[in-house]
Order: sequence, then C-alpha cells, then structure tokens
Amino acid sequence: MRSIINILVGFLYSLAPISLAAVLSLFIYNELPNYIGIIIISILGVFSIWLGIKIFNKIQVVGPIEFISAVSASPDMDNLEPTANSSTKRRHPKELVDLIKQKNNLLKGGSFRIFGDWYGKPYDNLHIIKNANFDSNESKLTIEFEGQEILEIFNPKHIFEASTFLKIIKADRIKLIIQSEYNDENSFVNYKIENKKIITNTSILYEKSEFNVSLGYSALMIYGKL
Repeated sequence: MRSIINILVGFLYSLAPISLAAVLSLFIYNELPNYIGIIIISILGVFSIWLGIKIFNKIQVVGPIEFISAVSASPDMDNLEPTANSSTKRRHPKELVDLIKQKNNLLKGGSFRIFGDWYGKPYDNLHIIKNANFDSNESKLTIEFEGQEILEIFNPKHIFEASTFLKIIKADRIKLIIQSEYNDENSFVNYKIENKKIITNTSILYEKSEFNVSLGYSALMIYGKL
C-alpha cells in the first residue's frame, strides 16, 4: 500500500516542474517566436523532465511526508534539552557505551540511516545492538549489531536516546562496516563531511546510482520497532 501511495504522490509532484515549464514556455515563445525562443524552451523542457524524474525517485525512497518536511529540516532544531521527566535522555558517548554493555540501553535495535541515507529499505529491517565502545583519543563511538554490521561514528555530538529511537545529531564522519561471514574482507561505506558537503565512498557495488544524503538530517538515526 505504501509503495502505491508513493508512486501516485511521486507522479503528481513530478508534474509540478513540467507544468511550470509549460506555462513559462508559452510566455517565452510569445516574446521570442524564433529559434532562440525554441532553444530556450527546449532546454527548459529537458530540465523540467529531469527535475520531475528526480522528484519522483526521491519520493519513492523517503516517502511524500518526509520529502515535504526535508526542505526545511535542520538537525540543530532537534538539539533541545529533554526535561527531567522526559522519556528521551541525552547521553554522553561513554555513558551510552556503559548502558549498552550493561544491557540497560533504552533502544535495543531498529532500522538506521546515516545523514538521511537508509541502510536497506526504510523501516523494513531490524538490527539488534549487541555491543559498543568509545575511544576517547579518536573520539570514536563504535556500535556493533548482531547482523555483522558495525558503525564507527567519529566525533559524535548531541546524542539522544529513547525506547523508540537513538539519535546522533552531529558527527564528522560515519563508517558503516559490513563483516563477511566467508572471508576477512569486510565491505564498507564512508560518509564524511568536507567543506559543508557529505562525501561518500564505498567498496560495495550498489544497485542505486546515488546516496540520499543531506546535511538537513541527523548524522545517525536508529528507528526502533513500535
């Protein structure tokens, strides 16, 4: 059902730039009824179709609600101090590690995304947290999952935990390591902030052509199963 809604909404939203381009083309041709006007209209048409396809594909990945909200999203707005009786707790990296080692962490596992990029399909997988470590010299928080995945979060800041999510608002770099059951060569995906951009590189041959990353998202979100 969700995929059908995504397709319908994605189709409708993808028509917006094409419709706007059609209206602008009428005005352009009215003012420039010659080859210059035709060239401009052609460029505008190609760009609108490209933009429409991008919008459609984006909505298939993140869904319509998140697509709309992501335009004005900012992780800084999430950095609010929880009240004393709040179910959400602010954690220091070392504190979170101790809780995980003692099996007293609030969030036991879930689906995760890095700078907005989902690992697997949104909400369709469950990764159980089994261990964690914090290297204060490197300021590196490591979270290990039962499914052979490891997250290395460098310089994590503003960590919030609840029974339904674990959020790290800022980090300089996150490395996802996927351990192999058959050999010593692990796969990896790197997400690194450089010059206010997120740079990615990976050893995995992904089917998708691009990573859906944005500085408007928290560095790491783990969504627990309700």
